[in-house]
Amino acid sequence: MRFAIVCLVLTMLATLGCKSGGKPVGIAVINSRDVVTKCNDGMRVSDEIQRDFADRRNDLKNQEDAIRKLQNDLALPDPKTGKKDELQRLIQAYSVASLQFRQDVANEEAVKFKPVLDKVNKVLAEFAKEHGLVAIHDKNGFAYVDPSIDITDEILKRVDQVK
Repeated sequence: MRFAIVCLVLTMLATLGCKSGGKPVGIAVINSRDVVTKCNDGMRVSDEIQRDFADRRNDLKNQEDAIRKLQNDLALPDPKTGKKDELQRLIQAYSVASLQFRQDVANEEAVKFKPVLDKVNKVLAEFAKEHGLVAIHDKNGFAYVDPSIDITDEILKRVDQVK
């Protein structure tokens, strides 16, 4: 809530053309997710993670298929077949494997995307200083953003130029 108020105040100051220390208060917005995932390094990391987890993703899909098949088995309601117990075991195993998969992917993303995020943050800091900006917000937090303050494409180009 406090963050939203700060963002609103900064936006209002910039919109009204208020000055801070004799300088106009400048803000910009960026789609940070787009920059991180669409820059060359981000796409490389994303592809690498997809490859690294492809086998486990396929295993989960196979488990889903087995669960669906058992759910459609006509013998499922018959308690003598034991299919309800089997279905419960499959669902429980799938839930555990799916949760572990999501956690492992998130951990891997945190590690492998860190250098990309560091590069993006460095470029953002340089861009802000160069253009006298006091704030750069993620545009996904706003209902409307004037396209003239969206710097996503410019930052994406600059990130890809950094070696």
